[in-house]
Amino acid sequence: MLGEFALIKEFFSGHDKGRGITLGIGDDCALLAPDRNSELAITTDTLNEGIHFFKGEDPFYLGYKSLLVNISDLASMGARPAFFTLSLTLPDSDEHFLREFSRGLFSLADKEKMALIGGNTSKGPLSITISAYGYVAKGCAMRRDLAKPGDIIYVSGNLGMGGLFVKAGYHELNLASDLFSIVHKKAQLIPSRTVFARALRRVCRCALDVSDGTVGDLRHILERSNVGAVLNLDKLPLDEIFDQVNLTALEKVELAAFGGCDYELLFTINPKKISLLEKIAACHRVKITPIGVITKDKNLNLLFENKPYVKANRPFEHF
Repeated sequence: MLGEFALIKEFFSGHDKGRGITLGIGDDCALLAPDRNSELAITTDTLNEGIHFFKGEDPFYLGYKSLLVNISDLASMGARPAFFTLSLTLPDSDEHFLREFSRGLFSLADKEKMALIGGNTSKGPLSITISAYGYVAKGCAMRRDLAKPGDIIYVSGNLGMGGLFVKAGYHELNLASDLFSIVHKKAQLIPSRTVFARALRRVCRCALDVSDGTVGDLRHILERSNVGAVLNLDKLPLDEIFDQVNLTALEKVELAAFGGCDYELLFTINPKKISLLEKIAACHRVKITPIGVITKDKNLNLLFENKPYVKANRPFEHF
């Protein structure tokens, strides 16, 4: 069994070079030299077994998604990913798990040109904490508090896959094994939106990522921007895999509205900039869908098939 330092050297060293890094792994701290014309965007997420992922999750998927959830936060600000730290608590130093976990982790890190600059390992129940850092030009970050009445609400990609996987994983929905495998893979290997997000900054000032459910996350924008919205639930975009799932149209929409773990971008756009937005999306081959409008009245009105949707649903919360 590998010891702590041998574990780090074997599976996580050699990925600490990149822009703005003066000193990487090997000392008590990493040393960074941020660009004076940029702001440093910082985010941290922890994933715990049994809370954020099922026991026995494929370690490749787990490595990929552990970084993806942080990269998604950087994308929502329009930041360019730069480097990250990893704190890994393990029941034991299982070499197969570590090999596959690191392979999944660096498959995304290398694609995003992100360097691993430090972290920690410890023994205990499986838990992964990543802090990710990125650069955004001063004054250009997309923020939750900049939505304006009349803005059109958009979302990138498709929604509901995370909620569908969790529902099937808890055996609340029966899926054939081959269909479950497809849902599982799509729910874990979610595409990064960082490149699209940096182009989106040209036309957008207000965005966040969909982590706790579309409705719950939209409320964050409304509260911070002191506005309201009308959201058309039946406009929420679903993956074509939902055509093979034995759920009603409303049940499918509810997974997209409240299920969470989609890690797509939710953003608002002045109607005058929609034409340019569509060109940007087409250039980056990213699907975008208008799903509602920002209003002055500070209320969130949910509609389904042009009728008020009043069923109570809460977004995911840790406590």
